[in-house]
Amino acid sequence: MFQYRCFILLLIVFFSYFSASEAVDRRQNNAEYDHMFALGVASSCDKATLHDYPLVYSEYLSPLKNKPIKLLEIGILHGKSVKLWEDYFPNAELHFIDRSMEYVTYFSKRSHYHLADQGNPEDLKRVIETTGGEFDVIIDDGGHCMKQQIVSFIELFPHIKSGGMYIVEDLHTSYWNVYGGGGTQENPSAGEGTAIAFFQNLVHDVNFVGANTGRVNYELHSESYKQTLSYYQKNIYSIHFYDSMCIIIKR
Repeated sequence: MFQYRCFILLLIVFFSYFSASEAVDRRQNNAEYDHMFALGVASSCDKATLHDYPLVYSEYLSPLKNKPIKLLEIGILHGKSVKLWEDYFPNAELHFIDRSMEYVTYFSKRSHYHLADQGNPEDLKRVIETTGGEFDVIIDDGGHCMKQQIVSFIELFPHIKSGGMYIVEDLHTSYWNVYGGGGTQENPSAGEGTAIAFFQNLVHDVNFVGANTGRVNYELHSESYKQTLSYYQKNIYSIHFYDSMCIIIKR
């Protein structure tokens, strides 16, 4: 028994070391990460300087880097992420929304700026009418409050192309009551009504077909069965959670 426990302990230590080493390697041996991180630092964007989101973004967005994609980001503030995405996506059509242009210091002739309150469904509908929708990527880096993140997803996710992705940043605010979460930075807590709970619940829609039929491949089912599914059960292919970030892939 003692030898068995020692063996298990060694396995835990080995895999812990391997996982940590792999995380380091993802930074040190990843040219796409280096490229995006450098652009983020050059633009003083907090995606790189504070959060190191390029570690995740470089994995998902690098295949789109030189393609003529259509991207919408919620949240402009000074315009630093506008500069980042312009540099990273040279051939993209880029749209950005904010409820005020008061703090913008980077005004671009290439990108499209839209005044809208992300917590107001009518404002978001107007943005879709103006832009035509059909986005490959939508990023929520806006106000980070619960209503804002949830309303924005409900209104905008239907306007993502098949195979596109909806990305929500800074979900740690779900754990802080100043944003509508359930706790504080010293004592973080999330509960019902928070954005993180909303996105966690969508996992049940991802798993619904398998749980309901025992046959996990959505495409194997008849069209008549697919018509009985809810919108999210039919249209969410996968959900990926990272520290403070959620990525929803559309079927």
